[in-house]
Amino acid sequence: MRAWLWKPFQEEPYGGDTVKKRFWAAVFLLATGLAQPLKVAILWHQHQPPYENPLTGQYEGPWVRMHGVNGYPWMAEVLLEFPEVKVSFDYTSTLLKQIQDYLSGKAKDAYWRVSEKPAGALTPEERAFVVERFFDINPRFVAESPRYQELQAKRNRGEAFTDQDLTDLRVLWNLLWINRDYIAKDPRLRALREKDRGFSQEDLNYVLKKHLELMATILPLHRTLWERGQIDLLTTPYYHPILPILLDKEAIRESNPTLALPKEPIAWPEDARWQVRSGKAYFRELFGREPLGMWPPEGAVSQKAAELYAEEGIGFLVTDEAVLGKSGLPVNPLTLTRPYHVEKDGKRLVLFFRHRDLSDRIGFRYSGMPAEEAVEDFIASLLEIRRQVIRENPEAVLTIALDGENAWEHYPENGNTFRRLLYKRLSEEQAKGTLKTVRFSEVLDLPSVALPRLGTGGWTGDFAMWAGEPEENEAWDRLSRARQAVVAYREAGGDPKVAERAMGLIYAAQASDWFWWYGQDTGFPNNPPFDEGFRALLRAVYEALGRKPPEELFIAVRPPAAPQGTPGRIRPRLDGRVDPPEEWKGAAYLPDLEGTAMQTQDDLLRGVYLGFDEQNVYLRVDLREGMRATDLLGRGFRLHVYATTPGEEGGAAFPEGSRASLGFPLQQRITLDLDQVRDGEGVPVRYAYRDGAWVLATSPADLRGRRAYVGEVVEMRLPHTTLRAEPGDTLRLAVVLEREGRVVDTAPDAHPLALSLPQRLAGKEVLAIPDPEGDEHGPGTYTYPKDNAFAPFQGLFDLLEMRILDSGATWTFVFSFKEMTNPWGAPAGFSHQLLNVYLDFKDGGRTDPFAKGAKVAFDPEHPWDLFLKAAGWPQYGQRVGFPDGTDTADGITVGSNPADKQVIVQLDKKHFNPAPGQRVCFYVLVGSQDGYGPDHFRPVAKEAGPWNLGGAENEDAPLVVDYLWPEEGVQEAMLSRYGGGRHAVLKPYCVAWP
Repeated sequence: MRAWLWKPFQEEPYGGDTVKKRFWAAVFLLATGLAQPLKVAILWHQHQPPYENPLTGQYEGPWVRMHGVNGYPWMAEVLLEFPEVKVSFDYTSTLLKQIQDYLSGKAKDAYWRVSEKPAGALTPEERAFVVERFFDINPRFVAESPRYQELQAKRNRGEAFTDQDLTDLRVLWNLLWINRDYIAKDPRLRALREKDRGFSQEDLNYVLKKHLELMATILPLHRTLWERGQIDLLTTPYYHPILPILLDKEAIRESNPTLALPKEPIAWPEDARWQVRSGKAYFRELFGREPLGMWPPEGAVSQKAAELYAEEGIGFLVTDEAVLGKSGLPVNPLTLTRPYHVEKDGKRLVLFFRHRDLSDRIGFRYSGMPAEEAVEDFIASLLEIRRQVIRENPEAVLTIALDGENAWEHYPENGNTFRRLLYKRLSEEQAKGTLKTVRFSEVLDLPSVALPRLGTGGWTGDFAMWAGEPEENEAWDRLSRARQAVVAYREAGGDPKVAERAMGLIYAAQASDWFWWYGQDTGFPNNPPFDEGFRALLRAVYEALGRKPPEELFIAVRPPAAPQGTPGRIRPRLDGRVDPPEEWKGAAYLPDLEGTAMQTQDDLLRGVYLGFDEQNVYLRVDLREGMRATDLLGRGFRLHVYATTPGEEGGAAFPEGSRASLGFPLQQRITLDLDQVRDGEGVPVRYAYRDGAWVLATSPADLRGRRAYVGEVVEMRLPHTTLRAEPGDTLRLAVVLEREGRVVDTAPDAHPLALSLPQRLAGKEVLAIPDPEGDEHGPGTYTYPKDNAFAPFQGLFDLLEMRILDSGATWTFVFSFKEMTNPWGAPAGFSHQLLNVYLDFKDGGRTDPFAKGAKVAFDPEHPWDLFLKAAGWPQYGQRVGFPDGTDTADGITVGSNPADKQVIVQLDKKHFNPAPGQRVCFYVLVGSQDGYGPDHFRPVAKEAGPWNLGGAENEDAPLVVDYLWPEEGVQEAMLSRYGGGRHAVLKPYCVAWP
């Protein structure tokens, strides 16, 4: 426009009047564009996984009901107060079906079942369930009720609950989940809230009755709003699967090349098509017409998936901005405010890419701010985006899309104040003509940009939350094997109705939720209810076919237990005595809580110590107070160490004498027969699990090394060769005490111990740069997050030294820390540390970070040429980056030696191979790894919270906790120079390459 506008003044081919007309026409068009509002399309995604147990038919989790008396009806009802505001809702089929099941009486979750029974009629198991699970509510609601706080304190003290305690607890839990507006409107609910204690079963029954009344309003409210044009209703493929993976498992690696693939075949386009068609059909059954668009489950898309959606008549999808970047376009306000499209056989699918930061502010950040401040921040951000884009694109549409359920319990007043104020301010800006809320269906006909090829990814960027880790891939493999069994049954001429039922269970097992909870990259790794539900579904597949389920489906998948300390190098004197106690210093200690609590006469194990040296693994087993290990001799006891075997697959589901899983596959067993102990000394014997049975697999070669000493305690020495373990291997193990074929006690209980043997560091040291101890405070002010996962609250980010070894074809970077723990079971052996290493060794380069995250800049005199990122999960950090913005996982591996508190990065010399004497400069940044943080850096706020660091002065604060520099004070000086929109500028530490 600008060139066209000024050309007449240069040439004037048509005379002055023509020039003036063109000029004023251009001015009019420009003014018109500037006067246009920014269109804002808001999508609230409502979803719950299926909670029905396929084997029992009973519902377990209560979360459909709890959100059904809170956000689901309220978020629709509040829009009646703001008729000019338009939004969109996505309701998944699994959620809609469960709402209907509650209203029909079919669904009664486990919490409901123990709520409708009088306290005196509850079984001991049910009473324990109430005490354990009826605190499943945000702590802010407990804090609002004095009685709830009393009950929580009583539980924490381990005191028994009376019938009145149980009744009060159940009423408060069911009552406080109801949206506070509904409580305020209902006189009886309000009276119960004010009463706070002394409830009756009749009170509880009334609360449950109100639950169903509120849930009955959900669909009618949404139907009314849809019919009057105030909302769009979307849905998803039926069971909420990751559609790109169903189409082709290669989508996992397309989303992130560092992710490992499942071993079994996965390419099921017919399943993907069934999921899309069934989602549309169920939606049509409930609402009388089909949805125009879908929220792809987890925002997951790929080119193949987009083409399938188009073929099935879906008009539009909403996904994440990261996918736009993966589609070859820059991610900025101009590109994010345009619709895009993919076509297949003449059918067009329109795509909207959400603004991740603004969406996440509502989902994660604004709950910690006053509502007025949060809303004004949001509106100001929208107006700033409008200022940037509206001249270039007067029809700009900005997409905000997020979970509409889980954020609100973290907000004050249940988020009601925030949401009302948000809609009020949007209405005010709409009246001014600056912003305009729209439904997606209103903007489908706007000009859209054709995408040559849609990138593969989802709302987290890649598919790492659902695939890539061993537990996740094993789940996919189990699903694939079960599906193969159904196909084989059908192809062999089996009963079509049986095959159809079995296939229906396969579809249910394809839900993304099962895979979300596997692995170590969630807040609750391998969440037991979801693990059990998934395995129950697959067992039901085999049972429907008339087959015995494979043993693997009885193996619980549990994260490692968190011992006190990390298994380290020790060299104890083995004699069955704890003398001196220091000989086990450096070992990890795991107390057996049941044994400590002395709950039953079978709780004999008090705790286990675990350590190693270069040739052996050492275990020490302590018995309960007042009992010596020698008290077990001659009484039929055997002590077993069950473990995984590195490199092996399969394994037993249960230890001999029990039907309780230890939380991992049992592939080898080291057995000490306590009746065979002579003079305080015994010889453990190895067994291996082969073809469904334990077979003797011991070797005379390590006979002298295998020893156990029994006295006050049991001390065992197991050579690495006995365990078939080598440096760098990780084993999972548990100790089991068995007597005459019956398991008496286990330690840990249902969670394994993890033991990582250090890698051997090979190569000649070429460089060592020390860093001061105790400077893990960034600019000098930073403090640790408060959650116990960050214990011991010091040393985890304290870099002590960087060494570089010449290992032939690779350089081995060794980063030593003061402390290293792995509470979340990261596959590389460390959970907390995030390393960003920038190297300057040639001309050119960049002075900004590879990705927005660290909030620092680099010395203009030393632009970087190579970027290394290392974290405990490959999807968060196992990358080599280049100044042109490209990166690769090729030529880099990340590991650790937890016992030596070292992060180890091996880099192929094809990326970096300086000549002797060449000047090389290092920027080495240490952050706190956060899977949801900007470029996986943990945020820093003014005050530390459970999951954020504290000590920042403003939003420009660097997210760097430690920085490599040998002299004290230099780091603090560099990192403290931020503010006013400026980031701290780092200078590198430079050396002449040896």
